[in-house]
Amino acid sequence: MTISVRQHRLWKDGSRVEFIRSPYVGGPFAAGRPRILVMHFTYGAGGRSSANWFADPNRPNGSSAQIVIDRDGSLIQCVEFGTVAWHAGKSRLRDIDGLNAHSIGIELANWGYLQRTGSGWASYTGVKIPDPVIATHRNGNPDGVPSPCGWEPYPQAQLDAAVDVARVLVREYGIKEIVGHDDISKGRKWDPGPAFDMARFRAQVFGEDGEDGDTRMRVMPADGLNLRTGPGVHFAAIEKLPAGTIVDPIGADGNWVEVSVLTAAGAPRATGWVHGEYLADA
Repeated sequence: MTISVRQHRLWKDGSRVEFIRSPYVGGPFAAGRPRILVMHFTYGAGGRSSANWFADPNRPNGSSAQIVIDRDGSLIQCVEFGTVAWHAGKSRLRDIDGLNAHSIGIELANWGYLQRTGSGWASYTGVKIPDPVIATHRNGNPDGVPSPCGWEPYPQAQLDAAVDVARVLVREYGIKEIVGHDDISKGRKWDPGPAFDMARFRAQVFGEDGEDGDTRMRVMPADGLNLRTGPGVHFAAIEKLPAGTIVDPIGADGNWVEVSVLTAAGAPRATGWVHGEYLADA
């Protein structure tokens, strides 16, 4: 897949990406161009339904984003890259108050946090999600959501498309930073959530730690290692990770490391905290 930007519009394999225009836009960016990329989940069904929702002129409190990426990797643009979209809402990053005027928003079609249904998990609309990522959000789960809970995984085709788009935006606009909505609106938003490996995504986009951003580690103790809901032994154990389990570090608090637990295929299946003393390079 070849991705490019021409006159603030996204092109794929020589053709312009489908454009479903949203009326919920601002003016030019505060610094003349976007400086930050913000990743979101839609908390909805398909990418097209989200794009159509952004395009609905009758919503009293409209929102929008520049790009929506569906689960199969298909792309829809809703706002041109030279124009502010309304994706961040009330938000702050260091000394920047209100990220809309400083950032591009990418929405990934994803249900986000799930509800328990018998022995499984489902979206708030009742769509059953097989093999969810079981995790507690690092900022704490939303009120009323159990801890840990299920989160819809992101398909590889969607992640690959997101990396390709982000790389082009970094190159075209000189973007230096990628954050989640949950980084800039803590306690108000939970996207893209624990199922999204932000550390790996940043490394893949910016080319850190090798082409694929490989920062993986393995569990050392022969009798396994507890994966906990928070950084300390007083937090509940989610499960015991067997020796040799491969994890991807995504955060730290002192000697404790927040990790994504990976399947044999390299996809995240759970997140939690482990003591860093018991990890080694994979």
